[in-house]
Amino acid sequence: MGVCLIEKVSNRDTNAYTEKSGGRKYYGLYQIPNKWCKVGKPGGDCNVACESLLDDDIRDDTACAVKIFNREGFKYWSLWSTRCKSPAINHITTEIYKCPEFMGFTSSPERDIINDTLQKRRRFS
Repeated sequence: MGVCLIEKVSNRDTNAYTEKSGGRKYYGLYQIPNKWCKVGKPGGDCNVACESLLDDDIRDDTACAVKIFNREGFKYWSLWSTRCKSPAINHITTEIYKCPEFMGFTSSPERDIINDTLQKRRRFS
């Protein structure tokens, strides 16, 4: 399903919880809609308790997200289309500069060549 998806929908937060108008609720790393789980006990289309989608054990979250994807595609994850579906190289080159780890690199001839190449690609994309 991809790191990009969980980065965009929950900011990699396993405890993410969102409540929208009309009572729609979204749980966990993948922001799974409450149609797929049940509050207080296993249920919904994934047969999982919504609360179990808010812990650090992401096995049930991932199994449910895969089930949703297999049935519905990315329908419930609109950010997939707007932020993750781009060609891989364009996504990597535009997103890599947001990574704190990348910002801390010291300069070297090899890195300078890579940086120049990435910046040229960014200008032409």
